[in-house]
Amino acid sequence: MFFQINNDGLKTFLRTLVPGEKPNIDIVAIHGLNPKNKENHAEKTWESGGKLWLRDFLPKQLPQARIFLYGYNSNVAIQSSAAGVRDQARNLLSRLWLERKGCETRPILFIAHSLGGIVVKEALVQAKLGDIYSSIFIATFGIVFFGTPHRGSSLARIGDVFAKVARAILNTPSNTFLNALKKDDLYATELSSNFQQIQEHYQYLNFYETLPLKSFNLIVEGSSAVLGLPDTREKKIALNANHEEICRFASEDDENYRHVSALLVDLVKRAMDSFEEQFFNSFHSTLVDGLVEERKPSFFMVPYMRNEFFVNREPITQKLRDRILPIGESHSRVALFGLGGAGKSQVAIEIAYQIHTELPHVSVFWIHANSIERFREGCHIVDECNIPGRNEENCDKMVLLKNWLEKEHKDWLMIIDNADEASLFSSKAELSRDKTGTNQSILEYLPESPHGSILITTRNRAAGVKLTRNRLSELIEVNTMTEDESSRLIRSTLSDNIPTDEEIREISVLLDHLPLALTQATAFMQENVLTISEYIELYKDSDETQMDLLSEPFETLGRDSQVPNAVANTLIVSINQIKKQDPKAVEILSLVAFVDQHDIPKSLVQAKVKRALDLTKALGTLKAFSLITANERGNFSLHRLVQLVLRKWLIIEDKFEDQAIQTMDIIAELFPNATCGQWTACKAYFAHAQSVLTFLPGLHGKLFRRKLYLQEGIAYYLWSQGYYDEAEKIDILVMEENKREFGMGHPETLESMIALASTFEKQAKWAEATSLDQHVLEVRERTLGPTHDLTLTIKLHIAENHSNQGQYEEAERLTSEVLATSKSVFGPEHANTIDAMTSLGTIYVDMCKVDEAEDLTTHVWEWRKRVHGDEHDTTLDVATTLGIIYHNQDRFQEAERLTLQTIEAKERQLGLKHPSTLTSKGNLINIYQSMDKWDDAEELALSVIKDHSERVGPTHFDTMIEKQKLASIYFNRGLVEEGDRLDDELLRDSIDNFGRDHPFALGCMDRTAETRKRQKKDVEAARLLAELVSRRERTLGPYHNDTLIPFKTLCDWCGKDEAIEMLLEAEKELP
Repeated sequence: MFFQINNDGLKTFLRTLVPGEKPNIDIVAIHGLNPKNKENHAEKTWESGGKLWLRDFLPKQLPQARIFLYGYNSNVAIQSSAAGVRDQARNLLSRLWLERKGCETRPILFIAHSLGGIVVKEALVQAKLGDIYSSIFIATFGIVFFGTPHRGSSLARIGDVFAKVARAILNTPSNTFLNALKKDDLYATELSSNFQQIQEHYQYLNFYETLPLKSFNLIVEGSSAVLGLPDTREKKIALNANHEEICRFASEDDENYRHVSALLVDLVKRAMDSFEEQFFNSFHSTLVDGLVEERKPSFFMVPYMRNEFFVNREPITQKLRDRILPIGESHSRVALFGLGGAGKSQVAIEIAYQIHTELPHVSVFWIHANSIERFREGCHIVDECNIPGRNEENCDKMVLLKNWLEKEHKDWLMIIDNADEASLFSSKAELSRDKTGTNQSILEYLPESPHGSILITTRNRAAGVKLTRNRLSELIEVNTMTEDESSRLIRSTLSDNIPTDEEIREISVLLDHLPLALTQATAFMQENVLTISEYIELYKDSDETQMDLLSEPFETLGRDSQVPNAVANTLIVSINQIKKQDPKAVEILSLVAFVDQHDIPKSLVQAKVKRALDLTKALGTLKAFSLITANERGNFSLHRLVQLVLRKWLIIEDKFEDQAIQTMDIIAELFPNATCGQWTACKAYFAHAQSVLTFLPGLHGKLFRRKLYLQEGIAYYLWSQGYYDEAEKIDILVMEENKREFGMGHPETLESMIALASTFEKQAKWAEATSLDQHVLEVRERTLGPTHDLTLTIKLHIAENHSNQGQYEEAERLTSEVLATSKSVFGPEHANTIDAMTSLGTIYVDMCKVDEAEDLTTHVWEWRKRVHGDEHDTTLDVATTLGIIYHNQDRFQEAERLTLQTIEAKERQLGLKHPSTLTSKGNLINIYQSMDKWDDAEELALSVIKDHSERVGPTHFDTMIEKQKLASIYFNRGLVEEGDRLDDELLRDSIDNFGRDHPFALGCMDRTAETRKRQKKDVEAARLLAELVSRRERTLGPYHNDTLIPFKTLCDWCGKDEAIEMLLEAEKELP
């Protein structure tokens, strides 16, 4: 039949579809051709299943958008060619200009389907040419085209395109209307030329169809549907739809709608950013007063791109939104918990982007929290946010971030990812009951304010319970997917391969509807061009033995969860495929199976695959299978479940032990000697070295020595960083292994004894250190001779321990002997001689021979500066001693200046909280006390105590030394109760940790006796002093000053006869 144009009932209008909440942008939708003269064509263009997405869906994402619908007689526009299109364009301009009275500067976006795009382009050309509508030309930011032909295609002319549309809709080969459509080719050449003059002013989204309309193939081909501008100005997007359905969406979950709306929301955001920038830069800001709400900048710190294949999982996402939103009215804490691989983090990422899109003023922060260290590292976002105070000395960034979010920053969401340890959310009371001292909590660092909320993802429900404070309604479980969700996930990721419903159902059941397994399976299919049926056949070929423990059900808290069958088999299939495809990639997998899962240095992988091209390809393969991920530093990570499957696969391949040994060998080769300049490298390999040692079988010969070498390296690094308790455990293990393997007198055993003795010395276990060193000395004198440099070195160690125990004469004698021998054997300027001078200078300080100490130490300092440089760690140690000497000589100004210089240099070279840095700060406390700088002394003492406590604990020797100084400060400031309390605490802790004979415990006993005397507790004071004298007489002798001085005090208190009687009683009670 022939179609007759009928204009009756077809009205031109600009209707407000959505008024918007305090609108800040106008969106205008223009329909395309209407060959059948449908009265509601303007609405039907955008409608599917009774849902008009511009009205029913989009306002949820853009609540502040005012949305217009423009209706017009498109047939008249086409039939009369250029004149008709221009008339409709002017109609649009006139109506829009009237609607925008009073808000002329508000940005505009046009959305056009088919012919509607031609009308929009003509309207903007007309707006540019005249003054009346120039505000519309200026305010327009972008245009969204659906299937609009812009330039020549295989149909040759744009008029032919619209003729083809009409023919498809009317089901007729030819009529007079079609002839009208082709007439004058819609003045395409003229319009194209005019619009090119202004097209650089706008941003574009060009959506084009990929499906045929009835039997007419594509109406507007991709090459015709784009403007050909750079990607920075024009985005070109193919949609899985035909020309009619390209702009119709029946559901918010429609994949096409999700894609379109995300890009549209992004375009709106860019429009607002652009117009706000213009506002702030404009000299005519009075025209737009009140349009831009003044607010502090928001931040979006999510380290992942939005997942375009994310499948919306109702009711999980809706429950989450209900509990988090609205942000800014009340504080909420919500936990997503569930099985590893169930998609918790993916849900969190999607929620983050939804909030960022819908509420751009809300800041979103993402922090990893699989350990307290990762959480602390994540708090470095204070640097990116330029939070005041971040660069101050001793700044705790966890505290700074908490305070800033609670008091300064408004409207925020903090997402804490992978918080799998329940202990991370333990209260102080729970931590105090933990006797291991290993647990730390982030609970006290979590901000709490009505204008912010916290979301965590965790495998451990207990962690969620702790975070939400037992509010079970705030726990949201993420289970495996429903059948519909699994189907949508598979279809979205297999766009090139349309599977049947039965195939989708079978693979979903096989993989237990677990998102991780489904995603990995579809990635494998895409990478290897497999159909689902081919993958299923390959999957079913797995042997039962490959499942083993990883096929067992998941267990409860406190142990690694067993992997569900589907995940294990999917990964094993992937690994076997990679083995065939890229053997170098499997070599990398075999290495990373045994190291720590986080921050794997590229240098570690390079040691396995040395050729650059091979390495690049192998890493590319692993990334393609999502088995590893790279961070911004170029390091790699992989999931713990992936590692479990890798190790299981190596067992199946009978390669587990060999690969573990190879990994240990590589790390042992890379792990450097923990000298100052190598600490960064040691830190990079430290966790991986610890990890691989847990997987090694029993070793012998060279491999055994290699393992011990690595353990020694780990212990030395721990020692160098002040982690003495951890170093001690490894030192003892290595020493005992060496004893069994080599015997007591072997050089390897002796070296391990020296290492343990050095650790004992740092722990103030001087008697134990001396005992070990004495054995080494006896063996070396017998085997190497008394003048060998190794023999002389161990003598210096013994002398230093004598000095630490107050045995100064013996220490001086030994050191003087070593110095004389070194001068004779090596010469006065040899490094061994300088080491002996260093030790003797320190002993002279302990003996109060300050002039002799100054002469030696000054000579050593000048030598070390000349040989090693001013800021070498050994040079700085000597400068520390020289500062003590100046202080003891009452040269306080010089002591203060040198000590401050030394501290600054150590902070640069060693770190702010390195033990050596803290030692120098402790010396500065003494100087401040002598200079009556009590405020400075107290502040510094509290800081140093805090730093020591965090590193080695509150009862370590280093910490207690500084606490003793703080007690003295309290006494000098008249804070007697605080000083007494601290002294009592020190006496108790020193006895518990070191025993009653330890020099430090005896010093605490002396101070406590004085305190009891001042408190009028004369009997207790005298008994303490009598015990003190008795114990020192036994360890130091009756004529040592440290014995005689308290004895004289006891006589003054009680009289000589009674003092002697008390001493006799005390001696009887000694063990």
